[in-house]
Parts: sequence; C-alpha cells; structure tokens
Amino acid sequence: MVRNVDFLRLYREFQLEPGADIDDLKLAYRRRVSAVHPDRLSAKDAISQHLATEHLQSLTALYEAGVQFHRQHGRLPGAIAPSHPERRNNATRPAHPVPPAAAPRNGSWRFIAALLVATAAVWFLVSQIPDEPGLSDMIDVAPAFHSANPAPARSSPSVDGLQFGMPKAYVIELAGAPTTDEGDRWTYGPSWVRFQKGILVEWYSSPLHSLKISRNPDGWHDPAATRH
Repeated sequence: MVRNVDFLRLYREFQLEPGADIDDLKLAYRRRVSAVHPDRLSAKDAISQHLATEHLQSLTALYEAGVQFHRQHGRLPGAIAPSHPERRNNATRPAHPVPPAAAPRNGSWRFIAALLVATAAVWFLVSQIPDEPGLSDMIDVAPAFHSANPAPARSSPSVDGLQFGMPKAYVIELAGAPTTDEGDRWTYGPSWVRFQKGILVEWYSSPLHSLKISRNPDGWHDPAATRH
C-alpha cells in the first residue's frame, strides 16, 4: 500500500484538478518533467544540477505513488470512487453513458387516452345492466302474474311492500319514481318491475338497489274494498 505520501503536493506539482484520472496524471507528469529536467537548466553549476535532480526524483516518486494508488483503488487519491470499480492492475475504462428512457410518442399518449376513455365507457354500460340473480336473490325474483281484474290505484299506508296485482300508483308510493320508464317495465338501477295492463306482475330486486317487497307478496287487495 502507498503510505506517507503527500497527495496534496501531487495535485499542486502536476497542477491537477479534483476528479482527474490516470491519463491526466500521465500527461501532467511528462510536461512537468520536461520543464524541470536538469538538462534544460541554463545554470550548469553543480548545486543547481543537484537540486534539479532531487526535484525530478521527488516528482517521479509522487507520480509512481499516484499510479500505484490508482492500481489499488481504480482512481486517483481524492477522486470519487466509481460505482463499479475495475479490478486491480486494469486501466480505467471510459464510462458508457446510459441513454435516457425514450419518451412516449404522441401516438402512444393518444392510444393510452383512448384506452382509458373506452374502459370508463364499458364500466358505465356494465353498471347499468341488471345483475343476474344469484342464490341469495332467488327469493326476490317474482314469477309472472296475470290478473283479469286490475284494481284501481289508491294510496294506502297499510301496504308494507310490493305485491302482485298492485297498481302503478302504489309502486311509485313504495319505490319512488323509476330511473327509466319503458311503459310496462320500470327500472330502479339494476332492479326492475314489470306491469301488465297497469298492474304489477313481476319484479327483480338487486342487492345493489333492493326494492321494498311485502312480507305477503300474494296478499294484495284493494284497500277501498274493506272500507265501510
């Protein structure tokens, strides 16, 4: 390992910036040695030549310490360590920039927007379709009922829920105004009722929008007939 080396002096002597790599160090070393080599001195006296030689040896020692540090750590001292350091004794390879993720084209945005709109439309249409009755709904699905003598519609607070033969006025009183009115078939969201000649003959009560069904659905009678 490299010990007792003043790497701050290495940066000063070779005029390197933080983040320099091994190629920068090699180039700076060649330039510095060329500038301070004893053979380039104008003074040829022994003292000047000796000092120049010592300076050159000191530069060479700093350079070799920097190279050895790079071999051990994959970087120069003080530089940020790479995310994936190379193995020792291998030269630093130039990093290959990762291309940014390609932005979606305009056509892709339009396709995604159209898909979202179509999904919302399908969800809305499906929510309007009456649910198929399951086992828990079988008691609320009433069979068709026919009456030859429909009773006139009169409101009565004594009626506890929908009953076969009930006129439309009582249905409105109990269930309220329908979501859609198709004449003989009214819908209340996923639930519905059906009339024949103005009287209630069939219904379907969905758990999502349950209808008020009488405890005695076959017990309809005209409340006016019992009055005296």
